[in-house]
Amino acid sequence: MKAIQIGDTLKKYRKMRGWTVNDVVVKLHDLYNIDVADKTVYGWESDQSLPRSETLLLLCELYQIDSLSQGLKSPGNVSDFPITSDEMDLIKKYRMHPELQDVVQRVLTPPEKNT
Repeated sequence: MKAIQIGDTLKKYRKMRGWTVNDVVVKLHDLYNIDVADKTVYGWESDQSLPRSETLLLLCELYQIDSLSQGLKSPGNVSDFPITSDEMDLIKKYRMHPELQDVVQRVLTPPEKNT
């Protein structure tokens, strides 16, 4: 069984969101009152150090990783689920606006049928 590379996974999920390391530092401070330096996040992403367990859980929340056992595996390869460039642009915009994601989910989820 291949060892989990936490750093690689954290970096991939950060980049999937379109965030810089500094964005993560600011979000950790603003949302969770956790102060870390850019250098610390780089250390986590290069597996030179590991975040504390409670910080790792908050990072999973921040990156919207629902399950540690699934989230800490590498995200699937894009070629496994081909998407168009227009779809990729929409995904990037969606991830850049977490404040709108709930609304988008409600719009895209069909209403329950009354039986």
